[in-house]
Amino acid sequence: MDAVFTISAVLNIIAFILTCVGIYIMLKGIDADEHLAADGIGSIKYFTVQSNLLYGFYAGVFAVFEFIYGSADAVPQVLYLLKYVFTVGTTLTMMTVLCYLAPVVEKSYPPLFKGANLYFHLLVPLLGLAAFCFFEKSAVISVPQVFLGLIPFMLYGIYYAVNALSHAENGQVSIKYDWYAFLAKGIDKAAAAAVIMIAAATAVCFGLWFINML
Repeated sequence: MDAVFTISAVLNIIAFILTCVGIYIMLKGIDADEHLAADGIGSIKYFTVQSNLLYGFYAGVFAVFEFIYGSADAVPQVLYLLKYVFTVGTTLTMMTVLCYLAPVVEKSYPPLFKGANLYFHLLVPLLGLAAFCFFEKSAVISVPQVFLGLIPFMLYGIYYAVNALSHAENGQVSIKYDWYAFLAKGIDKAAAAAVIMIAAATAVCFGLWFINML
């Protein structure tokens, strides 16, 4: 089990380091993209940034607990559940960028993964997937617990909806408040967008759970 523990801990430490690097690049505005912007403290409002900060810092904490307990397999169940929840968040971030945000902007994929976006939209999520799905397989997550992965997404969704809809004018919401353009086709299409996002988030939850249980 030492090899499994070592790989898991190394991946988590790397994720923590890359998160710190991403924060520095974000705050400095280095190579910031005008479409999927991740520059300055204002970028904290994005779930794509929030989810990676939560995962990256927790990955560092999880690695410490791995060392304390002597093995990844000995880490308490509640810590695994938190790891799962944060992994869902950053995976959903990556999938949203790849499948929704990147296709709707004018540029192709490679230019969009630069600056802090490279870390928060690709590298940290991939590290999270690799660690949880292949090297942290001792946690037994029940089917009801799978839905815990929706909590950060749902909380952010409520905040996003309230913030956007409270600034609606004539059935439209400015991109200033609808920064993911979910309401670009009008408020009347919001229900359909919400259903699609919840379905996608649920699919990510069960997908990670299934792979981890293999």
